[in-house]
Amino acid sequence: MNQIDLSKFRHHIELNVRFMDLDALQHVNNARYLNFLEESRLAYSQDILDMFNELHELNVVVARIEIDFMKPITYNEKVIIYTRVPKIGSKSFLFESVICAKRGDKIIPSAHAFQTLVAFDPKSQQSIELPDELRQKVENFESGH
Repeated sequence: MNQIDLSKFRHHIELNVRFMDLDALQHVNNARYLNFLEESRLAYSQDILDMFNELHELNVVVARIEIDFMKPITYNEKVIIYTRVPKIGSKSFLFESVICAKRGDKIIPSAHAFQTLVAFDPKSQQSIELPDELRQKVENFESGH
């Protein structure tokens, strides 16, 4: 895997590893990484897009998640999830996330993930166009404007 450039990521959150996150090998279970990704998507959406602050505003569905696991995370570490949106289409957008372990002053990439989300109308059960306002907020944030 290529070196990951964390400077491309303008948004991140920090989480604690909980005892319940661990598996029999005493490192964070792979299923918990999905929870970390969900937390980061929600935080990005609330912080950057001012969206999904209420449950009825959740009008996207996860269409795909791809994760490359690189290094384990253990109980004594913090988790930092760096997130960005490198691609946005007419009905979907791509989240890229790097889940890192914080070991003292070192940040160690532990997993690299891509998540495709699709705008969705629950009434019609169909994908819908992304609002222009959302597209503009993402583009402004990601370009540094």
